[in-house]
Amino acid sequence: MTVSDTSTHANSADAVPPGVSQRPYRPRLEENAGRLVDQRIGGTKRQEGLQARYRRNEARARGELAALRKGANRPPGELPEIWELTSVHVPDYAGDAPTWEETAVHTAMTLYAVHQQSRTEPMFVPGRGLGHAARSLIGPPDDENPSARARFNALVTSTTVTELRHHLRGFISLLRARSITLDHAMLADDILHFQQPGGARKVRLTWSREYQFLSAESLASSDDATPASATNSTTTAPTPEN
Repeated sequence: MTVSDTSTHANSADAVPPGVSQRPYRPRLEENAGRLVDQRIGGTKRQEGLQARYRRNEARARGELAALRKGANRPPGELPEIWELTSVHVPDYAGDAPTWEETAVHTAMTLYAVHQQSRTEPMFVPGRGLGHAARSLIGPPDDENPSARARFNALVTSTTVTELRHHLRGFISLLRARSITLDHAMLADDILHFQQPGGARKVRLTWSREYQFLSAESLASSDDATPASATNSTTTAPTPEN
């Protein structure tokens, strides 16, 4: 069986609520966070990414995703088998605790592995922010899923990165169950910015705008936006996982 690999994969669960327009918007990615995640999952012009290799049913890619999933509940740096996929540049003056970038990249990569597990369609889609994904999961204002809304509210009101990571794990599992896609590179930058002084408030505002589908109109500009990329190829469906 073959499936078509495209980062702009049409998905019924990702449908935009009636009366709301949306166009792809992607901010510039942080070099030592979002850009690393984008390259490792989505690939580069010279090297195929984890998502494409997994969807070709490559044995190594399946093993890498399995290892990454084990790291979803572990601190950065604890599992040697995923160092290559989660490492970031660390300054000489870094202390014993994980840096903001290490936490962001580790969390985004491991959650991608949770999200993609046993899915033949690509779960990583550039330009698909967490707020956009949440709106698809929760539904329109007149027909909301109250359980999903409560989970998202708990995530958004997190006060520490530990609490945020906890809620993200559960929320990503909900997205996976509905085949709702996400830009995990943007998520990495959200987690990075959340840890910075005053960053949590800014990240919440970003998610709020995405949830209302305002970001494309109010935030995008030709100077700052990076268009969502699309890659078309024929791939073999991955072997189902437990």
